[in-house]
Amino acid sequence: MMSSPWREFKTNVLKSLEEAFSKLDWSSEGLEESLEEPPEPSLGDLATTICFELSKKLKKSPEELAQELSKKIEPTPMIRGVKPVGGYVNFFVDESKLTSLTLNAIEEEDSKYGFQEGEREKVIIEHTSVNPTKPLHIGHGRNAVLGDTMARVLRALGREVEVQNYIDDLGLQVAQTLLAYQTIEEKPEGKFDHILGKLYVDIHERLSSEPELEDKAREILSELETGEGKTVQEAREISEKCVQANLETTDRLNIDYDLLVWESDIATSGILEETLDNLKETPYLVEGEDEHEGTLVLRLKEFGINDKVMMRSDGTTVYTARDLAYQLWKFGQVKADLRFEGHSERPSGVKTYTTTLEGDSDSKFANADRVINVIGTEQRFPQKVVSTALKALGLEEEFEKSHHLAYEHVRLPSKKFVGRHGTWMGYTVDDVIDETVSRAKIEVEKRNPDADPAFVEEAAETVGVGAIRYSLIRTSPEKEVVFKWNEALNFERNSGPAIQYSHARACSILRKAGEEGGEHPDDVLEEPQEHQLVKQLAKFPEVVQIAGDQLQPHLLAAYAAELALIFNKFYEVAPVIQAETEELKAARLRLVNCTRIVLSNALTLLGIKAPERM
Repeated sequence: MMSSPWREFKTNVLKSLEEAFSKLDWSSEGLEESLEEPPEPSLGDLATTICFELSKKLKKSPEELAQELSKKIEPTPMIRGVKPVGGYVNFFVDESKLTSLTLNAIEEEDSKYGFQEGEREKVIIEHTSVNPTKPLHIGHGRNAVLGDTMARVLRALGREVEVQNYIDDLGLQVAQTLLAYQTIEEKPEGKFDHILGKLYVDIHERLSSEPELEDKAREILSELETGEGKTVQEAREISEKCVQANLETTDRLNIDYDLLVWESDIATSGILEETLDNLKETPYLVEGEDEHEGTLVLRLKEFGINDKVMMRSDGTTVYTARDLAYQLWKFGQVKADLRFEGHSERPSGVKTYTTTLEGDSDSKFANADRVINVIGTEQRFPQKVVSTALKALGLEEEFEKSHHLAYEHVRLPSKKFVGRHGTWMGYTVDDVIDETVSRAKIEVEKRNPDADPAFVEEAAETVGVGAIRYSLIRTSPEKEVVFKWNEALNFERNSGPAIQYSHARACSILRKAGEEGGEHPDDVLEEPQEHQLVKQLAKFPEVVQIAGDQLQPHLLAAYAAELALIFNKFYEVAPVIQAETEELKAARLRLVNCTRIVLSNALTLLGIKAPERM
């Protein structure tokens, strides 16, 4: 287990409370859950609310209990003081002990500080999963960035993570796009996924005036579902070209994939048939009645959710049935398997594989202990059906370990994105990256008027991509994101560039000093801003742990923004190179270096580069 200085302080507090409870003969149930951080540092560093909970049971006021409890608490090396206020008991950390513990841990663990060895668990994260008919718009970008950040955090916590991108190449959208591709005389120019996106918008406009096109699209869809013939091959070819273009976009966002899973390969692998056969052996898959006559319906009312048609009367399956088959395969709960071959290599060096009809079976894929599907909130019901169907099949553990990381959409201040209406045009991820990098270039040139053009180009790309990733991860997933340029590129606070700038500033201070911090007493740092900075550094491993355990990557973004802000306040009031004494200079240089390390580690987990110069 790696170091966690703030956790050590918490453990000290908890131990002292447990000992005091033992002396008072009180039940310590819920003690750990009662710990919280007070809203103001003057009130303490940790507080317990337990006296409010014990008040009714012990028939005394919370204030009286807090006074009684605080008298029984023995000091420990990390607790400087204990103070009852109202019904709270507040604990103050010993700053010099915390400083020594934190700076030593960061220097020793360096780029691994905040990482944990963790339990051995294989986690599959499915994200991006865009239909292969269009470019990624900024809403899809949020999905990809959420999934990628979650993968980075879980790897930092010692999990084995496999990232999958599900390619839905069997839907009506693919059939309509293929029809548009076959029938349009003059194809638009540009990147292939943008070409397909424009064709998809065009075919939707034509459908209203040329109704016969709808019948042709349905014919193509029927052919795709058989899995044989020239149309199937042509659809796969244009879909693969679209996915390759999508990958060029995600490469630019520093996003990696281990496996591309094609829905058409699942449909022809036997996994779907095996899934339906397994469901038929339960009492839950039944023949439909009345308006659902001729269908197969999954009855899940006893589990508290509505019925779901799994097979239509024409014998075709709905996508939720295919999603269930895919989920079972992820957990290694079907005998049928997929085949794989190498696909491409990401700029990071990660090798991406793809499912294919002709490849080899490979036991390294699937067989997950836990599955996280990053899918929009509008898919809550289908995802609920998938996880509940696992329960119906008797797979209780797999049900418990299926997670839908639901996220809200991204919109412009004025509108939402709709693929068939083309509202994404001008706001694809490609467009947004280009525009953000262009705006970042102006900022970089402003700050570095004499810089080499190659440096400006590289810095602008680093800052622009960082701005986009941060703006898509900083809001909790269940809240809508309104994308605004001025917020994404704010160099002062709560943005990717602001955190990158703080890292670059720390590097600059260390370069100017030209030396590392030497010996100094533990208590030489006395400024409140110094203590605040140490405490923030101490909390990093806990934030990583909570972000991973609760699937809330936005907590990491909030932490990094707060650390950058606290660091900025620190160097405004505490001269480093011009410190009053050599000992103070040595301590502050160590503090700057440790801040640099933690900012770099946080940015790495957010998938954002940590530049040394900006």
